[in-house]
Amino acid sequence: MLTLLLIVPLIGSLFILNIQENSIKNQIKMKNIAILTSVINFIISIYLWLNFDSNTTQFQFVSEFDYLTFCHLNFGIDGISLYFVLLTTFITPIAIISNYNNLYTNSNMKYFLISFLVLETLQLALFLVLDLLLFYIFFESVLPILFIIIIVYGSGEFRFRSANLFFLYTLFGSLFMLLAILQIYSYTLTTDFQLLSLYDISLDGQKLLWLAFFLALAIKTPLWPFTGWLYRAHADSPLAGSILLAATILKFATYGYMRILINFLPDATNYFGPLVQTIAIITLIYASLATIVQQDTKTLIAYSSIAHMSIVILGLFSNTIQGIEGAILLALAHGFVSPALFICVGGIIYDRTGTRVIKYIRGLATY
Repeated sequence: MLTLLLIVPLIGSLFILNIQENSIKNQIKMKNIAILTSVINFIISIYLWLNFDSNTTQFQFVSEFDYLTFCHLNFGIDGISLYFVLLTTFITPIAIISNYNNLYTNSNMKYFLISFLVLETLQLALFLVLDLLLFYIFFESVLPILFIIIIVYGSGEFRFRSANLFFLYTLFGSLFMLLAILQIYSYTLTTDFQLLSLYDISLDGQKLLWLAFFLALAIKTPLWPFTGWLYRAHADSPLAGSILLAATILKFATYGYMRILINFLPDATNYFGPLVQTIAIITLIYASLATIVQQDTKTLIAYSSIAHMSIVILGLFSNTIQGIEGAILLALAHGFVSPALFICVGGIIYDRTGTRVIKYIRGLATY
């Protein structure tokens, strides 16, 4: 079933690729195929959820692809990844529908739709993969596509700068993650999640590995002082890009904290817990004050997302079951609320008023 979940969006993108973009009828057909494909994937994820056994902590629906000597794909789902998979499959059709009408103005609509279907597969692969090196590959794989989406389909004269900041920030942090993964492989000779859980790494070794992983995940969260890329990326990306960025891309870090830091490096996580909580509180205060003074509605919601994610970090590193469960719940809630706010301000209000500046759209309550 997991293989089907990953392949369906790719099949839909191949169907779209074979349609000529030369008439409104064909454009409608392409958009309907993209929506139908993403809805089918959502139904598959619902089936997985209904058949998921919550009485075990083992990975379920495990599927492997080991027919190539240089590539061993190993996928599985557990209680952590299940809800992130549901969130991804739920948000993708909404993201496509949110840009349904204003896609007529884009001459490259075909590649816009294909990009979001491919993004769905890459995001699902990140949440399903059971290998540390493949986790890194899928963690980075969304960068080039989102980079192109912001530049080609984004709005605003600063979209090139926003795309570059987004790409360079996250690529810089992820290089340290790659070094840490290579170090783990040289020590254990494996990157498989289940095998890594059996190894005992010394506290000093955990500290160095933890710092490398944390830097990559802190930039993706983002935590202070790495917040500069997010609000720019949100402000200059198309509406569907903002929806995916807020709903699922930011959850990569949340998932990484739980799957890697807390799971494989627990002693270092406990050691650095006070430091992370301090950074999270600084981020919370900074982002909240920055939210108050914003005049652009998309930038306002972007800063509020940073504040929400800092509370998620506080919960994850609270060293309590209630804190971690609350953090997961808040992360999932943010995945619903933040896209809905972007649809309101970047879709409905902007399409009707032509502006995102708050002082020009006062009095909306009277309408």
